Amino acid sequence: MIILLHFLKKLLLTVLIFVSIGIFADVNAQDPHFSQFYASPLLLNPALTGAFPGNVRASGSYREQWPSIMYPFKTGSFSIDGNILHDKIGESDIFGIGLTGIFDNTNNGGLKSNTLSPSISFHKTLYKDDNATYSIGGGFMASMNTKILDYSKLVFGQQLTPNGYDSNLPTGENKNGFTSVSFDYSAGLVYSAISEDDSYYIGGSVFHLNQPKENLNGTTHQIIPRYVVHAGGSFLSGTSNRLYLSSVYMKAETYSELIFGAVYGLGLLNTYSYDSEKNDVTILAGVWYRYKDAVIPYIGIEVGSVRGGLSYDVNVSSLHAASNLKGGFELSMSYTFATSEAAKTRQKTQCPGGKQNHLKWFGF
Repeated sequence: MIILLHFLKKLLLTVLIFVSIGIFADVNAQDPHFSQFYASPLLLNPALTGAFPGNVRASGSYREQWPSIMYPFKTGSFSIDGNILHDKIGESDIFGIGLTGIFDNTNNGGLKSNTLSPSISFHKTLYKDDNATYSIGGGFMASMNTKILDYSKLVFGQQLTPNGYDSNLPTGENKNGFTSVSFDYSAGLVYSAISEDDSYYIGGSVFHLNQPKENLNGTTHQIIPRYVVHAGGSFLSGTSNRLYLSSVYMKAETYSELIFGAVYGLGLLNTYSYDSEKNDVTILAGVWYRYKDAVIPYIGIEVGSVRGGLSYDVNVSSLHAASNLKGGFELSMSYTFATSEAAKTRQKTQCPGGKQNHLKWFGF
């Protein structure tokens, strides 16, 4: 019985993999994504490249989805970006460059997807008044995507015998898998207004602009564009606390996703200064809702330029009975490097009033 259950679980994952790449059906695969979309800004909008106070930002996210099955779907990302040419552009303007990588691993490595994406952006201050600074920015990203399907990790009918499943038997296929490579381009815009205490933004982006084609086991699959709209704000509460609101809507043909929510930052120390070695400490807590799919509680901590967060998807979709409400956990980390001069320059354009809990990027 245990062997049979093991086989059935692996067979189910095999079917899911083939369906997701369009071998059994003419479907369009969904891009890897994160519940903490705000923690991977370059994957949300190329225009967010370099849009932070400081010189260089390093960030990463890791996600395990469907932990109740044998092999969870594992997705990770990293990015490094910075703003440059401070003495060549306007004092409040931003010229950003970045590099982002993402990997997606299913069925214990049966299907691996990897993407590497350099990006570039420019933010121009439109005007300033006594209330706020208003800016618009645009960005562009180029991506190389690879998919590797390893048949040795999957289950085929030829491997099922009267005595059970035998992984040592041949798959019956004429090769051990395949590799697909494609290149695509993405672009985005973002508008922001930042005042003494508060800020808000709205942006949009389009991924897979050129609609590249993938060769999947002898068949051609075209990747359709994915459209993203995101918005949010940061609002001072009292003297040291802050409320963050954020939302994102994504659509790619028949697939769509809406996430919205809020996080409250409780400032514990009021000692932050660009010229001081002391750091702010902020405790973060909040919740997001993925429409008709999951409730996502979040906790985090920010110490100076370091932020870490942990979230968990509680599945409330029609699959909640099978998933036992389990969706997956997600961990994010970011660190910003800054010299005092660069930080002060960015402070003028992105940090509301220079107060603690300053805006690390557009949105939470």
